[in-house]
Amino acid sequence: MKIYFLRHTSLDIGKDTFYGQADIDVSKSFYNEVKKIKKKLANEKIDLEKILIFSSPLKRCLKLTKEISNTFEIDDRVKEMNLGDWEMKKMNEIPIEKKKEWENNLMKYKIPNGESNAEFLSRLKNFINFIIKNNSDVLVVCHAGSINGMISILTNEPFDKLVKNYWEKINYGSLSLIELKGNLVIKKIIGK
Repeated sequence: MKIYFLRHTSLDIGKDTFYGQADIDVSKSFYNEVKKIKKKLANEKIDLEKILIFSSPLKRCLKLTKEISNTFEIDDRVKEMNLGDWEMKKMNEIPIEKKKEWENNLMKYKIPNGESNAEFLSRLKNFINFIIKNNSDVLVVCHAGSINGMISILTNEPFDKLVKNYWEKINYGSLSLIELKGNLVIKKIIGK
């Protein structure tokens, strides 16, 4: 079973802005990025007619998914982490002591009116269990945090360590692949 993860394209948002479930639109370079993504999918020989496709409901993912396929399912479970009161704030607007508290307790710290990473991963694990039961190849169009979370769940790598290793690799429009062969979990592609 192959599980492909495709991150959405670049966004129309200022630098150093915290965003999770804010429904931000794609940037002006969207169609150029889509061309590159379609080429990437073709080079990997992903048959978009035969693979199950899931998309986050946020417009940055839905717009991309609609460009690559007419047949897909929307799934709330693959949305980015809910950053609550930190949504759409500049990094320097969040008190340093709160950011440090979050960094020092990455799994359990709950952003006010948002979710903790533990809650986020629980939601993602529910989705992963669902797709594994189907035992079909899938393509999931979603977000960097969601991709890192699902790779962490599949590979049993601690999320806090994995995020530090992969965060910069999961760029806009990047493709990742985890293959399941019996009890074996193989990282084939990370952020291509």
